[in-house]
Amino acid sequence: MVPFISVVIPLYNKEKYIKATIDSVLNQNFLDFEIIVVNDGSTDDSFKIVENIEDSRIRLYTNKNHGLSYSRNYGIKKAKAEYIAFLDADDLWVEDFLETIKHLIKTNNKNSVFATNVKVLQPNKIPIIISKPIDNNYIKIIKEYFKLDKNIFCPSSLVINKSVFEEVGYFDESINYGEEYDFYIRCFSIYNLVYYSDFKVYYRTGLPDQLTARNKNFLRKIPDYGKYLRTIKDPFLNKYLDFIYFELLVLYKMERNYKLVRFYKEKISVSNLNLFKKMKYYLPTNLFYILKSTYTWFLKYKLSYLNILII
Repeated sequence: MVPFISVVIPLYNKEKYIKATIDSVLNQNFLDFEIIVVNDGSTDDSFKIVENIEDSRIRLYTNKNHGLSYSRNYGIKKAKAEYIAFLDADDLWVEDFLETIKHLIKTNNKNSVFATNVKVLQPNKIPIIISKPIDNNYIKIIKEYFKLDKNIFCPSSLVINKSVFEEVGYFDESINYGEEYDFYIRCFSIYNLVYYSDFKVYYRTGLPDQLTARNKNFLRKIPDYGKYLRTIKDPFLNKYLDFIYFELLVLYKMERNYKLVRFYKEKISVSNLNLFKKMKYYLPTNLFYILKSTYTWFLKYKLSYLNILII
């Protein structure tokens, strides 16, 4: 029997989180799904933990380490369902995420790309995963995604009809950083987004082994996003690219990689930045690093102190 949705979970060294992630799928209100876990050559006990979960809806594959894009593509090709839901191995779904997605699909069946809002989950915070009634007032059809100048979802809140990949292509396996942006550019240059503006996903942050974490020793393979300006005629694409470049600028300022800071500063049209971003743009790298590090330390210390008081 063909499930309604295939859930693709790329897995690499997430032994601390993968059980909770899979449980958040198994505990969904909507049950017509399969789970495809693609183990990308994990060197910890991630594979064993999944292997020990007894549920016939889980299919576990293991490959040599090829990276996130390869694992996502592998899962898409193995999927039986018409709709593909992505879930990173350390994120969590609220228990009515799939129910909400099914509602979006049924009420907007001429569309092919769906997502919900997402909430950041800080370390040591307890998520509230209880479902709420679906409210149609939260449903929005976004026709000019690049105009938003930001991303309003994360990969773990995204569901896509398989036919989209046949038209715009899969995730670029030559990229190991920012591959989602590369896919979004191709996807939203053609497709609208059906969006539920209440959050149904928890995105874990502050984990030391995340790809988005600062790491001077990680050799990032980042695409030339500017190449799409030659083929995609969208008046807002430049603005979206500046959003991507600004994210990279902040990353490299925090790594104090002066060469790449200069590289991405030259790519950004400052007029596309708001006042707050302009301040970050113009701050010297060392001063930016000190201020940002101090702020991050303060938040961490404050949260730790509050946790102690609560305990």
